[in-house]
Amino acid sequence: MEYGIFLFAYLAAAAFGTAMLHSVGGFAGALLMAIAVAPVLGVKETVPVVATAMMISHASRAWLFRKAVDWGAFRMLMCFGLPFIVLGVLFYVELSERAVALFLGTFLLVTLPLRRYLAGKSIAVPRRAIAVVAVPYGFVSGTSFGAGMILAPFMLGAGIVGETLLATVAVSGVMLNVTKTVAFGLSPLLTAELAAMGVALGLCTIPGHAVGRWIVRRTSIRVHTLVLETFVGIGAAYMLWKGVSG
Repeated sequence: MEYGIFLFAYLAAAAFGTAMLHSVGGFAGALLMAIAVAPVLGVKETVPVVATAMMISHASRAWLFRKAVDWGAFRMLMCFGLPFIVLGVLFYVELSERAVALFLGTFLLVTLPLRRYLAGKSIAVPRRAIAVVAVPYGFVSGTSFGAGMILAPFMLGAGIVGETLLATVAVSGVMLNVTKTVAFGLSPLLTAELAAMGVALGLCTIPGHAVGRWIVRRTSIRVHTLVLETFVGIGAAYMLWKGVSG
């Protein structure tokens, strides 16, 4: 697949804009990017490309919060979650283009009420329960994006809050997306050209996060949430349309 200058400009703007929205709204950064780039890259190619981009996006956030990481929780997440990330990738690679569109569209629809339900909640659990929730977290992460919504209530319930939560999730996101990128790279789905595109998109997210932090101080949370949920709803409709019409 060859990209002209205008097409690349759109993809760069999409990466910048969705990173900005991610910083403004605080959730669904990868989901937002996937929605924006899927019409150009193709539905099935979107997940591996965005995984490559999110390595860089999460790495920039992880560096900022590196001193606050809960390394014990991180080790539990990675030890128990990584095998299921790879399993999720293998499952995804075997899906048809139509099945991927239907799967992602349905998942996007589910994230809307799920995010509202889980927002701010904490489920009181011992720290070792993180190892248990790492299993579904890993599999969902391997097949799509947005698994942090599943993880966050359990992390909060285990006493991992504030900057420590942000730091631990960011570092986990780096390893998660490195694993996905390597696994997809060993399949025919992630070509060298698409991997390079993912790296370029990831670099474009860095200034987007900075602008998003500036905006979030000047607009209300209610407006942020409405914009993001509208964007996710449109993306879900597009994915489902591709799945049904394809």
